[in-house]
Amino acid sequence: MEQLNLTVEMRQGTGKGVNRKLRAIGKLPGVVYGLGKNLNIAVDPRPIKKLLLEEGGRNKTLNLIGEGLEGRFALIKDYLVDPLSRELLHVDLLEIDITKKIDVTVQLNFVGKAAGVAEGGVLNIVERTVMVRCLPTAIPKHIDVDVSALNIGDSIHLSELALPEGVEKVSHMNPTLVGVVPPAKEEEATPALAASAEPEVITAKKPEAEGEADKKEEKKK
Repeated sequence: MEQLNLTVEMRQGTGKGVNRKLRAIGKLPGVVYGLGKNLNIAVDPRPIKKLLLEEGGRNKTLNLIGEGLEGRFALIKDYLVDPLSRELLHVDLLEIDITKKIDVTVQLNFVGKAAGVAEGGVLNIVERTVMVRCLPTAIPKHIDVDVSALNIGDSIHLSELALPEGVEKVSHMNPTLVGVVPPAKEEEATPALAASAEPEVITAKKPEAEGEADKKEEKKK
């Protein structure tokens, strides 16, 4: 995966007041941690926003540019967004050694139309990401999963996933990634409901209550 240069300034001071002032002048407060001493930093938020919107952007290696940062690399580990304005408030960068393999989460890209779907089945995606291990420079943007051959009842497990060269799975489990399930059956009407009782005829004369018939006979006399 290509690298992106990120200019980093050292942030003097911490706390809400300092961070608020940084954001007011167009800077994004953050921190670098992972291999050495934690560093409080400030960066231009625009390249971070761009990466967060790109496919696999969080897995793009950042070449840190700034005083004392030569030869240091990082990935976007986490970030904080204002719930109302949706503006970035803070970013966490994880420092990495580009010569050593790391564990990262990669998006799965399901391609093709499953044969079972044409027969009325439903494509059931169980996992949309997978954890893999590779060098930071070899992290794929996504991993394709071809579902074309799946019939109803078929599925693809992690062990069957075709991984790019230099990329290996992390999990020792073998979870289902995707499958084709039969269409949902419509509930059949139960005999008790199907054979409903005859509706009451409103105009039919109802039996007179006990004693009322005797009273009417006495009046006739």
